[in-house]
Formats: sequence, C-alpha cells, structure tokens
Amino acid sequence: MSVRPRLLLIDDDESVREALASTLDESGYAVTEAEGVVAALLVLSQQVPDAILLDIRLRDGDGIALLADVRARHPHVPVIMATAYGDSDRTILAMRAGAFDYVTKPFDFDVLLATVARAVRCPSVAKIETPAASGGFIGSSAGMREVWKAIGRAAASLAPVLVTGESGVGKELVARAIHQHGLRRHGKFVPVNLAALPMTLIESELFGHEKGAFTGASVRREGRFEVAQEGTLFLDEIGDLPMSLQTKLLRVLEDGGFERIGGTARLSSNTRIICATSKPVLPGTQGSTLREDLYYRLGVIRIDVPPLRMRRDDIPLLVDFFLRHTGSVARAVSESAMQSLLHYDWPGNVRQLRHVLENACIMSSADILDVDDLQLPKGAHAVAIPERGEDEEDLDLARNVARLERRLIERALQRSKGNRAQAARLLGIRRALLYARMKELGLHVSSEEES
Repeated sequence: MSVRPRLLLIDDDESVREALASTLDESGYAVTEAEGVVAALLVLSQQVPDAILLDIRLRDGDGIALLADVRARHPHVPVIMATAYGDSDRTILAMRAGAFDYVTKPFDFDVLLATVARAVRCPSVAKIETPAASGGFIGSSAGMREVWKAIGRAAASLAPVLVTGESGVGKELVARAIHQHGLRRHGKFVPVNLAALPMTLIESELFGHEKGAFTGASVRREGRFEVAQEGTLFLDEIGDLPMSLQTKLLRVLEDGGFERIGGTARLSSNTRIICATSKPVLPGTQGSTLREDLYYRLGVIRIDVPPLRMRRDDIPLLVDFFLRHTGSVARAVSESAMQSLLHYDWPGNVRQLRHVLENACIMSSADILDVDDLQLPKGAHAVAIPERGEDEEDLDLARNVARLERRLIERALQRSKGNRAQAARLLGIRRALLYARMKELGLHVSSEEES
C-alpha cells in the first residue's frame, strides 16, 4: 500500500476542520488537525507534514506570522493559506511571507483538492519568490487572484515591472500595491503620466534641468528620478515615451546613471522602476512603439490586469465597495440592476463602473438603486442576456437559492426603509446572520448597527 501524503490542517472552526478533514481523508490524504497556533507548533515539533493548509485568521494568533515561522523552520514544506472571500490585502501579504498558494472561503472543494495535489507534488518551495499585498483591489475572480500573486512576487524583488491592461483596469493600483508592500515602501511613490505631458517637457520632467539649460529654465530643477530616490518611479503609458528618451531610459536601467538637461555631472539613480501601458508593446506587434531592448529590460516582471468583462464575478463586490465609499444613502442595487451591471461590457472597465455608480447615487435618493438609476449607455456594449429554452433551464440549486435569498433580503430592506434589525425580524432570522448573508451576496453592509 502506498504511503498517504501527510497534511496538517490548521483552523479554529471545528466544523470547518471536520468537513475539510473528511474530504481530504476521502481523497487519500492523512490529515492531522490543529485548532490554532499553539496546537500547530506542537504538531510540527513532532512531525513534518508534506503540506499545510492554514487559515489566515486564528483566535490564538496570526496566520501570517505562523506562516513566516513555518517557512523559517521548514522552508521545503508548502503552505496553502485559506483566506476570506475577497480579502486581497491579507492574501498577498501571505504570498509575500512565502505561501505556496491560497484558497478562498467558502471553499470550492475541486479547487482546494487540485491546489493540495499541486503542493504535495511540488518537490520544494524553498526557491519560490515571496510576494506582497494589494493596495485596494476588490475581487475574488481567478484573474484577480493571479494579479495578486504577481504583485506579491514583484514586491519581493527590485526588478523592473511592466503592467499592461486596458484603460481603467487599475494599473496604477498595481504599481502602488507593489510599492506599498515592497522593499522600497519607506521611500516615495512618484507617478508620472507620460501621455499627459507635452513631448517637449518629458525629458525635463524625468531627468531635471540645470539653470539656463533652455529658455525659461530660470532655476535648476530636479527630475522625477531624483525625487524618487530610494523609492518607486511609476511611468504610466510608457508607450508614449519618445524614441530618443527610450535610449536614455534604457541607459538608466542598465547602469543607473543620467544627466540633467544642460548638465555634465553624472548622477546616479537608486529608484525602483514600474511602467504601465494600455497600448501594444510586444515587439513585432502592430502599434507597438517600444524599442525591443527596452521592452525586455522593462518586462523582467510583467503583470497583465484583466478587463472587467473578463472578471464579471467581481462586479457585486466592486458595487458594494463603491456604494460604501460614496457617502450616499444608497445601500445596494436591485436584482434587475445587478443583472444589468453583470451583462454590460464595460469598455471603460472599473473606472467606468465607479463613475456609473457615483452618478446614480448623486441623481437618486433611493436606498436601493434600480436599473433606471444606473443610466447605462445603450448599444454595442450592452451584452444580450441569452434566452433559455426548456432544455437550457438553469437548474443550478445554489445559484437559484442565492438569487431568491437576495431578492427576499432586498424586499425586506425596502419594506423596513433600510432598518436591518426590522428587516431581520421580517425575514425571521438573527440580525448577525442577515449581515453575514448580505456581505456574501454583495449587498452593502456598513459598520453601523441600526437599533
């Protein structure tokens, strides 16, 4: 009989441990359970498992701190973190601390088992780079999980990063997250939008100039490379950099040296470079404006941010996040409004979604925003919702139950004029359960409790 791979399961919720242990045992793993940090350290002092599944939040300690301890003692043991749905910051902090991968709660057991199988097959994770945390991203889609991992790995190094993606997807958020959780986080983050600068000013903006270097240069001025010393310089829309300056930028990347305009002194740059573009940059691609050698120098680490239409599962979370930060009375959107949001193509991506919701909140005084409040543009970007024939009836039980539950909660909130305590009584459930279900269904939950 073959030896069963050994797993250490660390979670302070007994019911979760029982469910996981049962599933993993049936899948051929020998599972040891630990309810927290102290119990886990005791187990690890007696045996070393083939992999560890660790909850990021524990009652008797911090899961990330325990992860760092495990990595220091047993760097060859892969650790899979279990995180809350959409908890991007802590997820990527865990990746930075050396997690092999992560899975989200509530668990998709197919994904969980596939991740555990990969971890057990991995001969060693000692060489895996350690990532960082995301600054403000919302979402739990597969595409965003890959972005968070990439942010984490980028933050653990000082190599140049090239962030690509359509306008409005959040490329500067990626850059800021890398900086905030990276090796240069104590320095300045200096953003420069090259597309917004006149061609004649780009060189001066980046490298500075000496007094009298050109007409109007009445004083010496430091460029952004000097301002960003020991920090991060973010060059947005790098594809708009003139060819003559691409050569100068390449030289800075290679030896760290440059001169101000009109100067002869050789200055040294100790700056992390992150670039972004919404244009084609791959050499040989139609429309690419980057030198081939510069592209490969900038793209040591490349992060592709998916458009919103490729991660529609994140829209409910984004809606909830934006509504909580508008300061308006709107708490949620109706089921029909949510369906409209889910089936719109979003050419302007997350930036456009935020604008639509902010405009709706300004123009409407309703607690629950409806389709008419959204004022979505009609036409090519409205994706048709396919009609289902009898043979194509949606029989997914979980999805239909969630839709019904959301509809009932919305009706209870409308009838109670947003009073959640009264809504919970109408629904016949505890207020705490109502809050939990609203959060899971993407409905707005504030930190304030109504009486």
